[in-house]
This record gives sequence, structure tokens and C-alpha cells, in this order.
Amino acid sequence: MQSYFPLDEYEARWSRVLAGMRAEGFETAVIFSRAGGTMDNCGDVLYLSNHYAISGGLDSLIWSARSFAGLVFQQGADPQLHIDEPEVRRDLVPLRDVRCSHHPFASVAAALVERGIKGRVALVGTHLIPIKYYQQLTEGAPDIEWVPADDLVKNVRRFKSPRELVCYREAGEAATASLDILMKGLISGLSEQEAAGRAAQEIVRRGGRIQMIGTNHGDTLGFDQRFPLTGYSADTPKPGDIVTGTLHAAFRQGYYLDPGRTGVRGVPTPDQRRLIESAATIVHSLSDMVRPGVKLLDVAAEGDRLTREFGGSVSMAMQNFPFFGHGIGLAFEHPRISSCMSLPEDQAEANMTFGVEIFLALDGVGAAFYEDNLIIGETGNELLTRSPAHWW
Repeated sequence: MQSYFPLDEYEARWSRVLAGMRAEGFETAVIFSRAGGTMDNCGDVLYLSNHYAISGGLDSLIWSARSFAGLVFQQGADPQLHIDEPEVRRDLVPLRDVRCSHHPFASVAAALVERGIKGRVALVGTHLIPIKYYQQLTEGAPDIEWVPADDLVKNVRRFKSPRELVCYREAGEAATASLDILMKGLISGLSEQEAAGRAAQEIVRRGGRIQMIGTNHGDTLGFDQRFPLTGYSADTPKPGDIVTGTLHAAFRQGYYLDPGRTGVRGVPTPDQRRLIESAATIVHSLSDMVRPGVKLLDVAAEGDRLTREFGGSVSMAMQNFPFFGHGIGLAFEHPRISSCMSLPEDQAEANMTFGVEIFLALDGVGAAFYEDNLIIGETGNELLTRSPAHWW
């Protein structure tokens, strides 16, 4: 095998991180991520090194911090990667300096002491580093002042390179095909798990990694999924039922998409049609509004207005996810499109990728979900998820 991205792509990423460090006054930064079967916190190390740890689990007599990996960035030096595996995949990882250890946090601390580093060091990953592993850093490198800097790499990752955008277009093709299969199954009389299984086969066939396939119908429709443990249940939608389907997956090289649709098994009633079509219309309107330089609080205010104009009630899913969209990349990312979660300075910019979504509910009728994923372009947005808007 070989890396999807060439060396010069990684070198450009390293340069942008080092520039961000200089802007924040850091000579050195340590960046931790966790993999081992999950995708939600693997992004910073994956983005900078193409390393993904395969093992997870509890600490043992010989290992600690399984699934964690750490990067040391220092001005004027090559990045150094610390992994918890006995060998590095030289065909995939572009870094020359890689250290293998049963204790990656202790290994990072020892490397900093070896370099004579003292004082302020940026620490990326404080939201996911357990206390016991942080203690390995403080005990192993007692002369360092650890300064939380969790956005250091995320700020770089927000803006996608031309090669990343090509990857995202490939991911969009896979997401569209997989969501089409899921929705066709749900409206045709398959059980949720049968429909999910067919969609899963397509995701895997196209090289993706599944986080969650979510489906719902019937008396639990206001929730995001019918059975949270798996995302799908063994139940089969009845004729006339509203059905929802959504995919959360790293469809290509770890890059996320999470499109969703709502349909009806059979012919929709006028109220069902209004609910589902309104969800699609609102998302399309907000997607058109998310343009370079537009404040996300303004987009959220328009989403709030359109939701009030529709009427209905607030679904449980909307209470759980009180936003109209979010950045995407190697996971779900900031910024959000939300009246209560967006910051005044948050705005859309060219070469950012977004999910734009809505949950609507109508008492006595049900609930609807709709999400598209798109690239923000200078002259126009590019839709990545092209599944039909309506399913019945």
C-alpha cells in the first residue's frame, strides 16, 4: 500500500501547524489523539502523520494508554511520532522520526527531557487525555508547563486543501450511493437492520468505515434512532409509517459525511408531505446562505425563523442537537450553526466543508430529519450528498 496523500501534502500541514504555534508563542507542542477502533478523536494525529492505532483496551502489566499516539512539534525540527505499536507502517506514515513504546505518554515525556525542553509547551488533546496519562507527562517531564491548546491543529484542519476536496468528492459519491440503498430498503418493507445491512455493505465496498447507521420509525420517531446501541432495530416499518435514515461514516481516508433523509413507506398524507418537504426546503435555503464571509449566527437566526414559520413542536432530536449544521472533516468539527453554540466570529469560508441539517416535528404526524454535506466554494457551494430529497 501507499499513502493516499503525498509527502508534500503533509509537509504543508506541518508548516501550517508550526506557523500557528509561532503565532501563539509556542516553541514546542505535543499533540495526542486516540484511535483503536474509534474515529471521533483520532483526527489530529491522523491528519499530521497518517498513523491510526489499531489496538485498544485497558492498561496491563506491560502496556498503558493503548490506542493513543503523540506527536512532538518543535520549531526547527522534524515532527516526531510516538506510537504504542512495535513497528511503524513505513508505507503509510511519512514521518522519519518515529518511536515505538508500550507507554506512549511516558515516551513523549522522555523525548522532551532528552531534548532539554523546559517551560511552556502547548498540549493538544486535553479533552481526551485521562488524568492517569497526564500524570505520566507531568512526572516524566517535571520542568514543563503544559498549556492547553486543543484548537491548534483543528484551526488548520478547518480549511481543506485541493487534494482533500478531491477526497471529499469521492466520499460524497460513496455516501450518496449508500444513503440511497438505506432509504430504498426502509420504504420498500425491509426491517431497519436489513436496510442498514445493505447500506453497510455499500459503505465498506467503497472503502469506508462505519460509525453509525441510524434508522427510526413508529412510536420512537422523535428520537434520533430507534435502538441506540446499534442505531437500527429488528423492527419493520408498517405501511404509512414515516421512516428516517442517516449515515455517520468515514467514507474515504477517514473523512466524514453524515447525510440523512426522511421518507414514507407508501403514499404520504398531506401532513406527512408538508413535514418532510419543509425539512428539505429549509436545509436547501440555509445551504444557499452558507457562503464565504457569512456569519453563522445569521444563518442560525434564519433557521430559527424558518422553523417558527413552519410551526409544529421541538423534537427530542433537536433538543439533543440544537443546531442547523456543523463543520466536518476527520470527525464532526467546529464551527456549529446555532444560536446557542456559534461564536460571534464564526463564519463560513471557502474550502470549508459543512453538514447542514434540521429536525422538524409535527404533533400527531411525526418527525423528520434532513441533512446534506457540502463544500463552501468561492463562486458557489458544491453539494456532496445528492440523494433525492423525498422518499415515498
